Amino acid sequence: MEELGLGPNGGLIYCMEHLEENLDDWLTEELENLLDDDYLVFDCPGQIELFSHVPVLKNFVEHLQRKNFNVCGVYLLDSQFISDVTKFISGCMASLSVMVQLELPQVNILSKMDLVKNKRDIEYYLNPEPQILLSELNLRMAPQFEKLNKALADLVDEYSMVSFVPLDLRKESSIRYVLSQIDNCIQYGEDADVKVKDFDPDDPDDDAD
Repeated sequence: MEELGLGPNGGLIYCMEHLEENLDDWLTEELENLLDDDYLVFDCPGQIELFSHVPVLKNFVEHLQRKNFNVCGVYLLDSQFISDVTKFISGCMASLSVMVQLELPQVNILSKMDLVKNKRDIEYYLNPEPQILLSELNLRMAPQFEKLNKALADLVDEYSMVSFVPLDLRKESSIRYVLSQIDNCIQYGEDADVKVKDFDPDDPDDDAD
C-alpha cells in the first residue's frame, strides 16, 4: 500500500487482481492435488466492493466451475447490526448485489447470533412479512420515499431475500443446520455410492438413535 500509494480498499483490490492474474499457476496446481470428495471453503475479504463492483471474485468462481467444482455463495450478515428495518433492508440489498454479481446459489446467514443480547429484536427479521416491512419503512422515512420503499420491499419479496439462517456458534445443531443448507446448494455427496448398511433396520446404531 505504501509503495503504490493505495488505501486499504485499493490495496485489497490490487492484491485480488494479482491473485486473478495468477489463477492458472499456483491455484490450478493446488486444485489438482485434491481428492474428488474434498470440501473447500474460501474465506473471502469482507469488503463489499470485491463482490459488487469488480469482477475479480466472479472470475475466480468461474475458474472453479471450469474445474468442475460445485460452488455456492455464503453471505454473512452481522446480526448485531440488524436492529431496525432500515438496516435490514440495507443488508438485503447488499446480499442481493452479491448474488446478482456472482450468479451463484446463495445461503444468507445472520452471523454472531451468540453475541446478540436480545434475540427478539433479531428473530423478527428471520422471516418477516414484506407488507409489514413496507409499513415500517414508510413510518421511518419521509413521504416522498414511499414509492422507493415499495420498490425495495417488492424486490426483497420477489427474490426471497427475507430468508436468513441464524448461526449461533455455541450450538452444534445451529452449525449443522447451516452446513446442511450449504450442502444442499452444492449437492455435496449426491454422487456418492449409497451404503446399504445405512439403511439396515437391524443396525444397532439405529436402535440407539
